[in-house]
This record gives sequence, C-alpha cells and structure tokens, in this order.
Amino acid sequence: MLTKKGFTLIELLIVVAIIAILAAIAVPNFLEAQTRSKVSRSKADLRSLATALEAYAVDQNAYPTYHYTPLAAGTDHFIGGWLRVFAGYPQITTPVAFITSMPFDPFFVLKANEEPEQRNFVYVNWKIAVEQLGFDPALRRFYGEWRLIGSGPLQTHNRLSYGIPYDPTNGTISSGLIWRCQKDSEAKVYW
Repeated sequence: MLTKKGFTLIELLIVVAIIAILAAIAVPNFLEAQTRSKVSRSKADLRSLATALEAYAVDQNAYPTYHYTPLAAGTDHFIGGWLRVFAGYPQITTPVAFITSMPFDPFFVLKANEEPEQRNFVYVNWKIAVEQLGFDPALRRFYGEWRLIGSGPLQTHNRLSYGIPYDPTNGTISSGLIWRCQKDSEAKVYW
C-alpha cells in the first residue's frame, strides 16, 4: 500500500496563521526595545555630560556657557526659533577634555538646513539664563546651576513638551523630554 506523505492545505494555513500571530506580537516588542535602548543611551550620555560639567566646574569655578544657534525656518523649538547648545568658548572638550566628545541625542533627527550641532543635547546654564536672559530665579533654585535636555521618543523640543519629563509608564512613545539637572537627575518640576 502506498500512502501519500505531505501537509494538507488546512495544516499549512494553520502554520501560516501561527507565524503571523507570532510576528504580530514580536514586531511591536522589537520596536519598543529599540526605544527603550535609546532612552537608556540618552540617560547614560546625560550622566556622562553631568560628570563632565561638574569636573569642569571644579577646575574653572564656573559652569560652561552656551550660545544660541538659529534653527531652520518653520521649526518649533525653543525661544523664537533658537536652540541653546554647547559651543563657543569655553567648551568641555577642549583644551582640557572633561569629556572626549559631545554625545548626540539618539532621538534627534537632523533635518535639511539644520546645523549638525543641533543634534547635541540642549544645555541650560541657569546663572546666565537668570542674569542675562531674565528667566525666573526660582528655576535656578529648582534645577540647580544647569539642566541638560534630550528630545525623547517624540523627537521634539517644542514648548508643549519642554517642562514634561519622559515617563515610559505613559507608553513607550509618549510626550516628554529626557533630561537631567544638577539638583536631581529627573526632577519633576514643570515650568
């Protein structure tokens, strides 16, 4: 007697359906894992920058300054289309390397007509912000002498998300920025 060996059409459809269900479960988890790894990298880079800032302050008796860089037209970032970045004199990378190179914000996507330094984490020196730019002195008391800001999974620095810290319990891709300040690594102060 001859018996035919092989799979029936129903068996093949069941296998394909199982594979599709497993893929539907795996792909979102993979994408969330990528987001979680970028969040971890951002926090680690901010921790390294914080260490470099404190080492700089011990050596120079002041925190680094910053300057404003114009953004491309139509972007909704900070104060009137200008972004604060580490640049100019003095820097924390030269002539003494308090950090070997400036890390880039892993979430920030550089668009056409934007300067590469805009990929840096945003740095605020509160002494300068209060004394020269007229910011509320309470911000300096809340945050300390400096604040570092990354764009977070929504990839934006707009005013609506500026005071909100990123919280993964609101969903992996949720509003808020990844930031660190001198007084608290993730202070929950809004402004």
